[in-house]
Amino acid sequence: MMQMRKKDKIILYPEYFDSKLTRGKGRRVPLNISVPAPNIEELALISKRLGYEFEMDTESAYPNNWWNKRGRILIAKDDLNKNEVIKAVATILSKARKRKKERDHKRG
Repeated sequence: MMQMRKKDKIILYPEYFDSKLTRGKGRRVPLNISVPAPNIEELALISKRLGYEFEMDTESAYPNNWWNKRGRILIAKDDLNKNEVIKAVATILSKARKRKKERDHKRG
């Protein structure tokens, strides 16, 4: 895949969606649509499902959490709004985690 320039992409870090973090530590979504310990594989699957052109960068770390390389997703900006992308990804991630939790609970 061709390397996208930084200004041409929206960067998503798992920290944006992590319910264990405060807003000051990097969470960008409300608690009701955040999840504990999200990972870039989940973010990549959701980005693909939403039809975004993206790259996975597994060696990067969120600047406030530089020692913990959880990775990041780079989405081609096109005409997308970063806050709308974050909210769309968070909503699907939250619903998927709730469904998984319900399935696991039923199995028991």
